[in-house]
Amino acid sequence: MLISENDMKGMNYMEREKILITCDSTADLPKEIIKKYDIRVLPLNVNLGGNIHHDGVDVTPEDIFSFAATRSILPKTTEPTLEETFKFFAPLVRQGYEILHFTLSAELSQSYTNAEINAKKLGHIHVIDTRTASCAEGMIVLNAAQMLAEGHFLNEIIDSSNFMIGKIRATFVVDKMDFLYKGGRCSALAKFGATIFNIKPNIVVTREGKLDVEKKYRGRFPDAVSKFLKEELGDGSTIDNDKFFLVHTNADNGVIEMCENRIKSVVNPKHLYTVKSGCTIASHLGPNVVVLIFMKKFGVSW
Repeated sequence: MLISENDMKGMNYMEREKILITCDSTADLPKEIIKKYDIRVLPLNVNLGGNIHHDGVDVTPEDIFSFAATRSILPKTTEPTLEETFKFFAPLVRQGYEILHFTLSAELSQSYTNAEINAKKLGHIHVIDTRTASCAEGMIVLNAAQMLAEGHFLNEIIDSSNFMIGKIRATFVVDKMDFLYKGGRCSALAKFGATIFNIKPNIVVTREGKLDVEKKYRGRFPDAVSKFLKEELGDGSTIDNDKFFLVHTNADNGVIEMCENRIKSVVNPKHLYTVKSGCTIASHLGPNVVVLIFMKKFGVSW
């Protein structure tokens, strides 16, 4: 008996196709979401003084901040090696899964390249460069996982994921430039000027997947965040209100509460996720960073 496409959509997805959603650890998704949708996570490596740890497994942002506080160098995050990526994928392929794997921007890491090399070697792996990072990557992963749970086909999930790429805004405001300086991302003069004039840089992930300084705010961090919220949210009319991610690196509770209240009153998202960042943002930007991640409504540019 032939089964129609409509009948297949009504089946549990595991009954018609063994699809598995995977991603690297920079997606920064909350553990409850990872567990609910059975998302498998490939951790990035974190080098703390020659000791290699795994993001979200045996190292936290707090470990990174403690390490950096007593040294002139930063911990380094690196992509999973080719061997680590192979060991992650191979058992899943042997179990009969068709894997849809998401990585942070290829402009920021070799994570995509190493996954793609192993995909060609093993087969049954579809790799998507999200051209973004943190929960902006996570938003694409979550959408894919929800579509899978609803019974969509693999090609539909891939098409939807590709449609989202370049449409998610990920914008950060950074309290201090110490980590940017130690990481070689700004000069000593720029750091000195930022300290003297109390400048808080606003960094965005561009549509091409690169990091760029878009604006600079002056003043105390809470005041800078308040201005940041006003400019990014506007009156809320251009922002898609389905999902909104508020990410931070150990920011003050008062600042987080201010952000949550403003987002709720202006955007009123159906789902607001407040998330502590993983080790990637922590090691690059340091503590006291606030990140807004959202999609604009269809047809609205940013």
